[in-house]
Amino acid sequence: MGLNVSIRSGATAAADLSNGDQVEVYERVGEPTTYRLRYPLAIKDGDFPLLVDGRIGPGGSLTVVVPVGTSSEVLVKGEVYAQRVHFKHGVADSWVEVIGADATLAMDRDVKQVVWPAQAISDTVSNVLSSYGHTADVDSIATTTSEETHVLVQADTDLRFLRRLAKRYGHWFWVTTSVDDVTTAHFKRPALGGTPAVKLQINNTTPNVAALDLEWDVERPNATIADQLGLRDKGAIDGHVDRSPLSPLGSTALADLAAHRSVQIVAPVDTAADLHARSEAALIEAGWFVKLRGETSVRALGSLLRTHALVTVAGLGTRHSGTYVVWSVRHLIDRTAHKMEFELVRNAWGIS
Repeated sequence: MGLNVSIRSGATAAADLSNGDQVEVYERVGEPTTYRLRYPLAIKDGDFPLLVDGRIGPGGSLTVVVPVGTSSEVLVKGEVYAQRVHFKHGVADSWVEVIGADATLAMDRDVKQVVWPAQAISDTVSNVLSSYGHTADVDSIATTTSEETHVLVQADTDLRFLRRLAKRYGHWFWVTTSVDDVTTAHFKRPALGGTPAVKLQINNTTPNVAALDLEWDVERPNATIADQLGLRDKGAIDGHVDRSPLSPLGSTALADLAAHRSVQIVAPVDTAADLHARSEAALIEAGWFVKLRGETSVRALGSLLRTHALVTVAGLGTRHSGTYVVWSVRHLIDRTAHKMEFELVRNAWGIS
């Protein structure tokens, strides 16, 4: 029985590369999606053909595609950047592990010194992404930089620069690739208003997960203090925020169940709107106070878990059942199953 997965080299399906021993794809909010593909080694004409195969050598482009019902979905597309090889005398049980990452890998190679012109932050983000040929899916950020007061300076790789802006304004940055080979770069605040497409169930007659581990921690800020003086007019700039701007995923949000805990935001800004956005970002990041970990399979769930998506969890009582965000998924595919080790997060508890 072979792997239930298709590996593409470039734009071409590679049947031999689809017939390995193991596939691991790890996706996590705020990090590149990585992959590991393990293949058995064989000798031919005194050499190991896989170890000199350019398709899985430095810079080789691979795509991991898995079936979902009657369709397919791309788990990751990106370049090979490493290999691990295990040699065993007699060759049997020898293997090579091919390691790569998604399209953000290419964005983290060259440090750039750029003084960006006065424009909206989201326009700067779109300008960076346009140089890579990706379809841009960028939420608007109204904050506009100024050439007279505080300019926006990049002194890092494009990836680190975008990650910094995402953290500053409460956005997530990630890339996805469609089955027709279109890569989209997303730069967005967490979207919590949709309807979850997947339901994880435990403690009922039709469970699709055997065990779940939950933890919560409310010792984190739920409000900000942000006062600043304008550089030119010395006017007061107020960026205080009393609670996270995100919709709570339950009946009781962090700000409603824990004692007041504040954090001070200090930043060189020109407007209250900019300071306010940075305050919101700090509370968005701190707000994920519930974490839930578990494991399921595509067969049991009947679907894929993907980061940034909403899922419903049932069977955890009135406090902890409800809607969560998928924070990370480790896809483990072998000849018997496609397992998914996952971590979910939530910014509230109770059933809303």
